[in-house]
Amino acid sequence: MAHPQTVTPHPLAVPPAPFVPAALPWQEPPPDRLLKAIAWMLFVYIWRVQDAIPVLAKIQLPLVVTGLAIVFFLSSRQRARRLTLIRSPLISLVVILLGVMLIGVPTSLWPARSLSFAVKSETENIALLGLVAVSVRSMRDIEWFAKVNLYGALFFSFIVSLFFHVGADGRLGNLVFYDANDFALVMVVTIPFALYFLRAGNARRGRLLGLFTLGFILIGIVKSGSRGGFIALVAVMTYALLLYRALPRRVRMSVAIAGVGFIAVLGSDRYWTQISTIAHPEGDYNWTGSFGRKAVWERGLGYVEHHPLFGVGVGSFPIAEGESDIALSLTTQGHGFKWSVAHNSFLETAAELGIPGFIVFVSIFVVAIRMLVAMRPGRRYGPWVSKRELAVSQMLIASFIGFIVAGIFVSAEYFSYLYFLLGLVIALGKVLKMRCDAGWAALAMARQVRLGGPQPVPVTSMGPQPLPAP
Repeated sequence: MAHPQTVTPHPLAVPPAPFVPAALPWQEPPPDRLLKAIAWMLFVYIWRVQDAIPVLAKIQLPLVVTGLAIVFFLSSRQRARRLTLIRSPLISLVVILLGVMLIGVPTSLWPARSLSFAVKSETENIALLGLVAVSVRSMRDIEWFAKVNLYGALFFSFIVSLFFHVGADGRLGNLVFYDANDFALVMVVTIPFALYFLRAGNARRGRLLGLFTLGFILIGIVKSGSRGGFIALVAVMTYALLLYRALPRRVRMSVAIAGVGFIAVLGSDRYWTQISTIAHPEGDYNWTGSFGRKAVWERGLGYVEHHPLFGVGVGSFPIAEGESDIALSLTTQGHGFKWSVAHNSFLETAAELGIPGFIVFVSIFVVAIRMLVAMRPGRRYGPWVSKRELAVSQMLIASFIGFIVAGIFVSAEYFSYLYFLLGLVIALGKVLKMRCDAGWAALAMARQVRLGGPQPVPVTSMGPQPLPAP
């Protein structure tokens, strides 16, 4: 009996399966030694682990971990870690800000201090920014940095809650590096990181970490007694409640209600009396005293008026205070005068770096937030932005809001935390750019297959990449 012959059709004659962008296998390798070295930089520069464990300061831990991170980066041969991938206007603005600092050194009220600050502190911040941005290879790396940041906040807030106490003035005292207002700022800026890990897509362990850290953060903010921190907390929670769509509305509402209840229980009568002065500042020393914020801000505007181009020099605002008319008058009368910082990041930048430096500093925030807002499906990134990337961009926007609002009451313009956030913005943009390149190349390859043409290996921002079958 003759059997019918089986004919195998040519592969190109079979209609290809529909191409699904979300099905592309994006590689997400585990953290390596470079990421771990940078994690230690976060613990050192932001969460001040060497202050809690003094022996670490004696071995120059900041210098050691920074050196290791640079060595590990230089020895890395991964295409996703090429410097050309982190070209960004944020990098340009930060470098320009450093240039403004150096240009103002000769006219500074304390040239040696200004030069030392620009060469050491600011270059360390830029190194942290660059290493965070260049080390990230995938979304997994960004989330890993976010988780490390939460562990740092949990460690720091736990140490503060355990060993530092509220003074008679209702505020945390005797903190080693940060004061009460500084501490409130870094706590508020970390709240969006905790909220990110409350998302349903995270593992149970991550959600517990976010919830546990959020509780300790709120305890720390209340203990700080910082009114600026309270205002920033309200701003961040308002954004999270209204615009942080990474969490369902019912979860956002539940977190907001629980947070308000938690703070209401934690806050003592003395704390709420202090917070109430926000609405009625007339009797507060910040409004009436010569050392209060109002008087300091008025003198700061005078420094800007008299030094509009180069400022008084980076790190020299306290010197300008010590040489002010009121300081000299009190000194001649035998009274002391506090050589204070401006207690306002934007005013202090304008006073120390002049109007050009102020414009560059403000531009950094504007550009960073605009970059984050643009990270959504559309003309620039096509269909390659998922809910995961949207959640990270919203997380960073909330952190910037907290930093900006709290920064109105704190001199935090050179905090390493700001440069860590900027590094994450650049890293997120880099990941999306690599994904777009690979994704559009895959679409082009699929079209070539459908048309029966040649099948070249596409070249993306990461170099030649093997593509999945369409």
